[in-house]
Amino acid sequence: MKVFTESKSAQPVPNEIYCNKCGRALIRNKVGYFEDFLEITKTWGYHSPFDGQTHEIDICIECYSEWISQFEIPPQVEYAYLQAGEEYA
Repeated sequence: MKVFTESKSAQPVPNEIYCNKCGRALIRNKVGYFEDFLEITKTWGYHSPFDGQTHEIDICIECYSEWISQFEIPPQVEYAYLQAGEEYA
């Protein structure tokens, strides 16, 4: 959950971010960036109990790791960077 203060900026920047699952405040580093987290925005369609609603949630790394460990089918993973021992093609 993001907490904003009023700003005249075209792109609002959150002052605080909380994990929707555990409620922990995410830590902001010296440069002003928050620790990494999962951000989900879902607009629900017809035939759902949330028809026409948009839900936004933020999940910290610890809660995300716990959540995906319970999946029957794990998420697909692609690496943005080379892993140890790999070379550019």
